[in-house]
Amino acid sequence: MPSRLLPWFLVLVCACARPALKPAVPGELWVDAAVAGGDGTRERPLRSLSEALARPGPLLVHLAPGRYEGPFRLPGGIRLVGAGPFTVLTAPNPATGVVEAGGEASLESLAV
Repeated sequence: MPSRLLPWFLVLVCACARPALKPAVPGELWVDAAVAGGDGTRERPLRSLSEALARPGPLLVHLAPGRYEGPFRLPGGIRLVGAGPFTVLTAPNPATGVVEAGGEASLESLAV
């Protein structure tokens, strides 16, 4: 009898041991220039950084590796977090600035 319960017990232990999914934080968006576009969630990221920057309120924007062409005007309270040196912000004209940042804006783990 105990050997018949062992598989069910293992299933129960594995199901309970999985970490809970982290809920999306209000104002947290994901952007990936390589996808067709979505609603800004991790599973369906936005395609355009400009679209994310148009959202109201302080934001935390996660940028997937890729090239994002600006120039960009960052409102105060925004935080852009890239995926390292392969996340690049550029501008079509080298004479113009790539990023103009408002108060309390920050850039992390990306190249400009």
